[in-house]
Amino acid sequence: MAGSVDSAEIFSNVSFKIGNLLFGRTEEDRAILSKALDELNSINYRYTVVTNPTKAVLLVNQCCSIIPTDDKLLVQKCSQLLWNLVNRQNIVVEGRTLTISVQWCLNGLKINDKAVVLDILLALDSLLRSNTNNIPLLIQHVIKEIRALLNGSGEDNSLEVVLLALQCLEACTIEPNDTKLQSRTDLLTYFDHCGDIFMSYLNKKPDSSDDLIYSKILKICLNGVQNIVTQHPDYLRRELGTILGVVKTFMLYGIKGVDYLPPQKLLPSTLSIPEVPNNATREKKGGKLTKHRKHRTANKKELKSPEDYVFDSKSTGYTPATAVFDYNSDSGTNCTVTGLKLKTMRLEKSAKVAQIQGRIRQTALNLFYNVVKHTEKPMMFAYWSSFIPEGTMLGQHNLVTCILKDPSARSRMAALNVLLLLLTSSKLYLSQAELSERSTSFTPFSVVLGYTLKELHKGLSFALNEMSGACADAGSEMFRRLSSSNALSQDVAWHDHKGCAKHASVQVTALIVLGCVLASEPVVPETKEAMLKLKQESETDLLRQKCQEDGENILNDDFDFAEFSESDEEGIVDEVTVPWLLKKCLTNLGVNFCDTTECPSKSTTATPAVVPAPVKLESLQVLSAMSRNYFEILMASHITHIIRAIDISLSDRYTDLRLHAGRAVDFIGQAMNKYVGSEDAGNVISMEQCLLFWQTLLNGSLIELLQSEQFPILRAVGCDCLGSIGPHIFEQLPRNKQILCVTLLFSCTRDEENSVKGAAVRALAICVLYPSLREDPGFVVDTAESIYQTLKDENLMVRVKASWSLGNLSDALVLNNKSGETLEEIPETLTLKLLQASIVGASDNDKIKMNAVRAIGNLLQLISSELTKKSNFHEVIEQAFNVLVKNSTTGSNMKVRWNACYALGNAMKNPALYQECLNNKNSINGRWQSAVFNSLMELVIGFRNFKVRINAAVALSSPPQRQHYGQFFHSTWVSLLKALENSQNMEDFSEYKHRDHLVEQVCLALGHLTTLLEPDDLLQLEDTIQLYFDTFKIHTHKVLERLVPEKSTTLFSASYALTALSKQTNLTSKQQNVVKSLTEVFVPEL
Repeated sequence: MAGSVDSAEIFSNVSFKIGNLLFGRTEEDRAILSKALDELNSINYRYTVVTNPTKAVLLVNQCCSIIPTDDKLLVQKCSQLLWNLVNRQNIVVEGRTLTISVQWCLNGLKINDKAVVLDILLALDSLLRSNTNNIPLLIQHVIKEIRALLNGSGEDNSLEVVLLALQCLEACTIEPNDTKLQSRTDLLTYFDHCGDIFMSYLNKKPDSSDDLIYSKILKICLNGVQNIVTQHPDYLRRELGTILGVVKTFMLYGIKGVDYLPPQKLLPSTLSIPEVPNNATREKKGGKLTKHRKHRTANKKELKSPEDYVFDSKSTGYTPATAVFDYNSDSGTNCTVTGLKLKTMRLEKSAKVAQIQGRIRQTALNLFYNVVKHTEKPMMFAYWSSFIPEGTMLGQHNLVTCILKDPSARSRMAALNVLLLLLTSSKLYLSQAELSERSTSFTPFSVVLGYTLKELHKGLSFALNEMSGACADAGSEMFRRLSSSNALSQDVAWHDHKGCAKHASVQVTALIVLGCVLASEPVVPETKEAMLKLKQESETDLLRQKCQEDGENILNDDFDFAEFSESDEEGIVDEVTVPWLLKKCLTNLGVNFCDTTECPSKSTTATPAVVPAPVKLESLQVLSAMSRNYFEILMASHITHIIRAIDISLSDRYTDLRLHAGRAVDFIGQAMNKYVGSEDAGNVISMEQCLLFWQTLLNGSLIELLQSEQFPILRAVGCDCLGSIGPHIFEQLPRNKQILCVTLLFSCTRDEENSVKGAAVRALAICVLYPSLREDPGFVVDTAESIYQTLKDENLMVRVKASWSLGNLSDALVLNNKSGETLEEIPETLTLKLLQASIVGASDNDKIKMNAVRAIGNLLQLISSELTKKSNFHEVIEQAFNVLVKNSTTGSNMKVRWNACYALGNAMKNPALYQECLNNKNSINGRWQSAVFNSLMELVIGFRNFKVRINAAVALSSPPQRQHYGQFFHSTWVSLLKALENSQNMEDFSEYKHRDHLVEQVCLALGHLTTLLEPDDLLQLEDTIQLYFDTFKIHTHKVLERLVPEKSTTLFSASYALTALSKQTNLTSKQQNVVKSLTEVFVPEL
């Protein structure tokens, strides 16, 4: 038509004509309708033609109502009109019209004409895809007719028909946009039928009659299975092995050099099974094997045909001009015009097949991604061996091959996405990997996993090396490859990465990878070696390389190179060389090494390159990670450079950079404090250098951070920095700097911002443990008041930090109480206030409870005999014990429960709390004793969490004297012996790692009870010792063998106590037998 206006007018007129037509099956009516449909189909629907969608829907209704489904010609023309209106004009057909048109299409499928059926299926597909929310009303009828069509025979069941029929089925499985329809369970049965049909075609032998259409069929089936997997978890769980077998086949489909692997159901396994080669293999039946000679090829370097070179123009952006020439001809003139056209057609088809095969691989990998996403982690991990290679000789069908050999960038990205998801969802299992020689017939799972990860490391290294010379357009793929390496680095050792660093995002991701390597634990030697390697090559190496590239063999003839000994080179490295990663990070942060003694010959006036802010931020993160495990090795010797970089970053105008610089100061300060305080600290960094670090920052940049009025988060990080100075360095700081730190922190506790207030209180609680500040009563009282006020804050985060600070403060008070020095005690009113605040906190959030109970246990140790006699303390003491008992016996947070048990143990060390229990069992002390002992004995015998049982055993061994146990002495013996017997029983296998510790602690508790034995206790214990004697003896001897002498003092004290008890002359024979039995337990046979 001349224009869209004319087309719209024609459409309107013809539609009106059809609307007025009463089709009576006469030849005249049929001819009019046929002509009208021809006019409608001749309109160019690429432009807007339908101005009134309601009229178009009415037209669809009328056509599907009056055209019989046995009239081939009219059905074909009407189907074409339906497709044009729905697909090109975006007409939404809904309600009754949708039902009529879909049923009309389904009835028309009975026509025995391939061309007509294809048009009907196209129309049906467009109707279904534009009405995903109405699929539940149509799916039953669609599946019935499509299945009948697919089960038919003859021309109707050609590949083209199968493709479009499956396309209609796939449209039925698309997830609806309406969230209310997404959870409908009545569709799941129909999804089962669709899934069975899709899987049947995916498991068929390849059809070579038309590679292009067959490839499209595979892609549609994979899409359909993916739709079902995301909506039907039961189908996924039931068919998991079969679906993964299909994924394994088609994720490498069509890649040259990779054999086709027929789909087969995968079984969960922890060991990889070698793939069967494509050619027939020989069975080993014993005897001598006949050698098979390999056939020699005529030429070692065979020329490939043009068809072998398929270029993906979308991924490469370049199509070679020589792709259509005959490389076997002597000249280009031998190609005739006809031959050139035929070759061009073959190449175009080959390119299309290669393109659709790439989409098949991408779809299979997307299906794999959704399978992993919707499958439980333990179940999915059982199939790892089918997709991650254990060794280089275990076949090609794995994800690493996808990443390395797939010519399509999108498919490689999809494979990297799957690998990244597999790694991040399997951290718990990957941490169990180890490497060792396979010297036995049985290979442990951890070793198999170790070799799997080693092979994965190798594959990712190859992938990174391939991208090392890539251009900026490959940045996204490089980013994904580095992200996969990053995920792997967090669980296992990874080192020596090489990659392009021109793209800012690539630089950032590379730094993330290296940061994860540095942060991984335990520390491995490979990481240290990789970080200490020299980055730059020597000039000799560079010159030699250049000469080789130029083809000039002149090194031996024209140049004489000086030879240096290894000792000389190592000496130079030790004196001036900064580790390459540290140097790179510091350079990113503005440290110019060219103006130092490392390169005195270079000019210092050169303008430094502009480093993007994200690169600077990640460089600071790497410094923080480096300080955790490699401070002494990589950083301590170069602290002056680090001071300069940190100082520059703290003064930067970019807020995020100042924030991360402050966090780096916090981490480096902690590492420095740890190093200075360690007993085996060397001379790598002196105290003067440590003081220089802190004095430089306290002279300006760090103080500015603390006084930043506009950004509270900077003030909070500044408080964290002051808290990381550490006692050893703080004691050596000038007095004015000490006062400055303390004054700034106290002022920040009154800040309006919650984050600043919490950070300041936490820093003060760290400082209160420093000897000079802990012994300063004024500072202790001021800190206590600040903590007490902060505990009443409405913000949960602030209260959490305040409760932790209260725990630290109580530790400091206990240390002062045990020091033996004459120190000014804190006011009784303050002790009472802190105890009451702790009791309130023990009923708050779990994060507050775990710290509050710790504080209660410490504060109860401070209660003196005089305080127990005061009425205002009576009620508080009883409340404190009730709260501890409640938190130890109830709740789902195990850390709260074991902290409460430990707190009970601390409180029970205080003799003042037992004073009234002997004379008056109904007193406050008598009541708490009954509740505490009964709760602890119940926990230690059989609680499911071993750490709670361990701390309960510790608490039961806390009372210092026999009289403190009172009537619970014998029952404590019985409970501990039962606990020893039950130590081998566990509900959760994850508790196995705590089992030995539990046995040790129970034996130590029994040893403590043995040291308190009196003659009157022996007869009461006779039956109990006899009942548990073997278990008691075996476990105690094992503990004596593995415990170091420093930790087994209690057991040796028990043997000495028994020796002293046996020497008493007034013991009966039964008492002597009990002493003898216990002596066999605590004195091992030589």
